[in-house]
Amino acid sequence: MTRSLKSQRVIFRLKPRILIDDGIKSGFFVYNNESDDVLIQAVKDGDCEAFGPLIERYKIPVYRLVYRMVRNRDDAEDLVQEIFVRAYNGIKDFKSGNRFFPWLCRIAVNHTLNFIKKEKKVDIQPLEWAENYADCKNDPVEMVEHKMLKEKIAQAMARLPEDYRIILILRVEEELSYDEISQSLNIPRGTVMSRLARARQRLKEIFEEMDKGAV
Repeated sequence: MTRSLKSQRVIFRLKPRILIDDGIKSGFFVYNNESDDVLIQAVKDGDCEAFGPLIERYKIPVYRLVYRMVRNRDDAEDLVQEIFVRAYNGIKDFKSGNRFFPWLCRIAVNHTLNFIKKEKKVDIQPLEWAENYADCKNDPVEMVEHKMLKEKIAQAMARLPEDYRIILILRVEEELSYDEISQSLNIPRGTVMSRLARARQRLKEIFEEMDKGAV
């Protein structure tokens, strides 16, 4: 049986606030090259150190997902910590043979949506959403254009309904399959496909509206 992370006083943060329990930290070196399946089974068998590499592998993708939902760095860091605690304490229910990340995404999405509903706030800060959409190199003009593109994408994404934004992030950024998104969001595969199509269409319309407004 796994031990509660709370009882182990485990704290894990993204940079710059990285604080990790010594027991979990040592697991990075013991289990770092093992597969997710091996690590998960070890955690189920009671070895909390095996959870360390899972945190290390997935904390950045989970942070990206959460940050793009709440758009606040401090809230995102706190939520990521809570999400991994929930994942650890619920890992006994994880079904062998499934991919770990979609299961983790489901926990992340549900927990973050609950936070948003409870707090009733989304503090918009600059989104780091489009790092791979342009290569500005060292050209000052390209750097300005790159920054403008990032800001435009951020503004457009912020105008999308929550369910559209989430499904685009999972598909485009995290590159999950339709079936994995279905598992993560607990919706039928057909709903994933139709919602994704509507999200892309709505994003296109928003870009067109923004372009017209800039004329």
